[in-house]
Amino acid sequence: MNEPRIFLCDDDEGVRSSIAFLLRQHDLSVVPYASGPELLAALDSATAPLRGIFVLDVRMEPLSGLQVHEALITRGLASRMPVLFLSGHGDIPMAVGTMARGAISFVEKPYADDALVQLIRQALALEVQWHARVARQDALRQLITSLPRQQLRLMPMVAAGELNKTIAWKMELSVRTVEEHRRKIFERLNVHSAAELATLLAEARAAGIDIPNESSPT
Repeated sequence: MNEPRIFLCDDDEGVRSSIAFLLRQHDLSVVPYASGPELLAALDSATAPLRGIFVLDVRMEPLSGLQVHEALITRGLASRMPVLFLSGHGDIPMAVGTMARGAISFVEKPYADDALVQLIRQALALEVQWHARVARQDALRQLITSLPRQQLRLMPMVAAGELNKTIAWKMELSVRTVEEHRRKIFERLNVHSAAELATLLAEARAAGIDIPNESSPT
């Protein structure tokens, strides 16, 4: 399931079939679901990484689109896969609420076919960007966590531009050991200066990757 797909969830069979037909006419890969529990069960049983977007009807039973969205947030999927809402009864507060929770669009029925297809194409393009960002963060997390603990502790000091002798004094190491750690960090993370390392660590922290400091236990 590595190909980006459109996970369409609407409990109205007519609407669901109509949208699925429309999207397939535009060569878009769509998988329709009749309810929130059916969609969530399929996601939970997936054996390959999920790629794509979600198109959710707001008013469904037994789970509303808003409840399904919350479940996607809990599963960590809504931050990787854009969510669009469809509703025949939408209002401004509901739209504002869903957007605040991370949904990228809120479309009221009836909608123009071309406009809906365009929105979905835009969401798929956004998913490609999100996927690349997450892949980058995952690779960065793997690289950083593969470093020995001592290198993790002195890395922020190197990034801050501290001298080797200062780092050696703080960490009770020889200058030669610090120089070797610095060389290995640069080599492992593919950076060539303290400034590049600082930029990389800022990116890592923004992604929620834990970076120890010199006061952290060995």
